[in-house]
Amino acid sequence: MKKTIIAVLILIALVSVFSIFTKDLTSAEGSNSQVFEVTSVSEIVKDKLIDFKYMENGKEKSFSKLAKGKVVFLNFWGTWCPPCRGEIPDIIKLQKDLASKDIIIAGVALERNSTKDKFAKVDNFHTSNKMNYINFVDVDNKLNAAYGGMQYVPTTLIINKNGEIKEVIQGARSYEAFMESIKKVL
Repeated sequence: MKKTIIAVLILIALVSVFSIFTKDLTSAEGSNSQVFEVTSVSEIVKDKLIDFKYMENGKEKSFSKLAKGKVVFLNFWGTWCPPCRGEIPDIIKLQKDLASKDIIIAGVALERNSTKDKFAKVDNFHTSNKMNYINFVDVDNKLNAAYGGMQYVPTTLIINKNGEIKEVIQGARSYEAFMESIKKVL
């Protein structure tokens, strides 16, 4: 009996240590949740990354601080959008393949339902689809409006390390097409 208990405790310890060392830290600063609500948008500068704030663990954070010195892949999408849902597996693969590079892969969800349901819907969708990249919910459509309002979703912005928008991709794309665009700015 004692050997069984000791074996179980050792197994639990090994699993705990393994999970610590293999944890996917793709969220903002490594928190457990990878879905955050956009709380405010900063000054708009044409053809540049627009900074915005979000809450993480009760503290307001700045996206520009998270993205400083990195390429940004910013994908505007919606849970209601079939082409958006179709490209998610390719974006998940991008995150896996580019995790060691200086790049932030992020989604901005533009939902149509009532304001208080938007965050929960995106958070549930994110979890059930095993999305491994950070997502922001633009509850009040502030960030979308700051970028001039997306005419089509999905729309992906490829932003270089200096915060300059280098490419606007309207419509769904494949992993290969996204990778080609990213390689131009890495």
